[in-house]
Amino acid sequence: MSITLFLSLAFAHLVAVISPGPDFFYTIRNFFEKGVKNSVIASLGIGFGVFLQCLFSILGLSVLYELFPKLYLFIGTLGAVYLVYLGVSGLFGSTKKADSTTKKGLEKLNFWRSFAGGLMVNILNVKAFIFFAALFGGLIGKISIIFQILISFYFFGATALWFTFLTISLSFGGEYFLRAEVQNIVTRLSSICIVLIGLSIGFYIWI
Repeated sequence: MSITLFLSLAFAHLVAVISPGPDFFYTIRNFFEKGVKNSVIASLGIGFGVFLQCLFSILGLSVLYELFPKLYLFIGTLGAVYLVYLGVSGLFGSTKKADSTTKKGLEKLNFWRSFAGGLMVNILNVKAFIFFAALFGGLIGKISIIFQILISFYFFGATALWFTFLTISLSFGGEYFLRAEVQNIVTRLSSICIVLIGLSIGFYIWI
């Protein structure tokens, strides 16, 4: 499989995961309420949630394509359009400011509780599933199952690393990351990238 496709998927995931959303705000809140260790474990839970979202998307779409072969082009196109819509919405939407008034909690490390919290906040985020369904929608018929599984593992690792990095960064300079203007810049740049990726996936499907 082309390295270009892998880099495109990896970049699409990157700009999506760094955009402020439920996982982002949950990580910040968890950090201030429960401290660094619990927040790092929650990051692993969020990453595993992404892995499951990918598997749900891949397996579900694979079954649909097998039952209805002509559905591939429709769902692929719909996914590309959704990514463009997601990016445009981000460009014109408003960004919430994370609450930094809560002090760091002194709660002891609770691995399973923190992991489950991160997992559930991601699994229950319907937009995440729609995003991955859109991302894989036009590609499943053209990429091997091995590649699909490998990219899912990559998304898991990259997501966990990003939110771990965010947690550690907050422990050194949290106020900077919580500024509304910083979040707005991240959102705008990410949105532009998502639009471009949506257009490129649409082009990839139709060529």
